[in-house]
Amino acid sequence: MRSSTIGLVVTGALVVASGAAVIAVLAQDDPGTNPARWKTETLTADGAAQLPNPLHLALADCPGFSLSSPVPEDSRNSPGAGTYMVRLAPEHTALWVCTGTVEETGGARAAVAAQLADRESMTSINPALVTTPFGEAVRVDRAFGPAAVPRLTDWLVDHGGHTYAFGYLHPTDDARYYGDMEAMIASIAWDE
Repeated sequence: MRSSTIGLVVTGALVVASGAAVIAVLAQDDPGTNPARWKTETLTADGAAQLPNPLHLALADCPGFSLSSPVPEDSRNSPGAGTYMVRLAPEHTALWVCTGTVEETGGARAAVAAQLADRESMTSINPALVTTPFGEAVRVDRAFGPAAVPRLTDWLVDHGGHTYAFGYLHPTDDARYYGDMEAMIASIAWDE
């Protein structure tokens, strides 16, 4: 009886030690911050998306680009600003932002990994490496607080030595223009 009790204690101790080792390894290699462990996707634009409006965006200090939009240019945008908005519908906005040089941001992958590790500001979840017609993008969902539901999807892209964020801001549980956003991203043609 005594040897079986010792055996149970030793087995229990090994299980606890193994569990602690696994937790320690996972904490060091959080899949959220390791791009090698992110899921992969291909951006598939909806061929039925109606994008009759050509737009040219010249964001401050970054190479410009053109895209097709379901709505015409919004007069509230300032020429040469760092952010451009396309109001798809009330409370549904496409955001086009130059976040800085790759040297400043570390690039799209590093920027998203850092945001995923930062648990004190905007909550970022569900990272994915996305193949687009012009190369790789990193997609991430964002919520405005740790207990909030995601309301912003960002695609971060490196091009011409700069990092861009293409975002879709929408009400909680209403992302009906997500397909239009993907189609807009798929339509991008870079100036250089």
